[in-house]
Amino acid sequence: MAQIQRKEVQTPIQSNHAVFYEFFRTEANLLPTVSPRNVKKIELVDPTTTWETEVGSRKRVQYDEGGLEYFKDEAVEVDLKAKKVTYRVLEGTMMHLYHSFEATLEVTPGTAKWTVEFQKKNELCPDPDHYLHLLDSVDKDVDDHLQQNK
Repeated sequence: MAQIQRKEVQTPIQSNHAVFYEFFRTEANLLPTVSPRNVKKIELVDPTTTWETEVGSRKRVQYDEGGLEYFKDEAVEVDLKAKKVTYRVLEGTMMHLYHSFEATLEVTPGTAKWTVEFQKKNELCPDPDHYLHLLDSVDKDVDDHLQQNK
């Protein structure tokens, strides 16, 4: 069985780290507007009824025009004090490549860090560099948005 692997991407941010974290935790519904080239659509999935992320919250995110590239995730850890949230991917395109996939956002002054933990289905499956690039690009768009609207 393949081992769980880990990769990360750190994005420098200029916006207030608490505001940046709260954007992802409570305003993810704005991502298609803030980062339209990366996030095409985002919606709540049952039983989730609010955009305020808490353990058990679920979202479906579409990140291509045709709707073929998507993932559904569930928040499995939310740490308000540490400005950290972990999402487990439940289904979606990437699950054709990985047995498991988790992404953790941790925001500190000056940095937004995404750490992904994944288990490849086989040795031929690529590392999730595409998804790390996507997360980095979204972080930059959110930081720009927060700088323009402070």
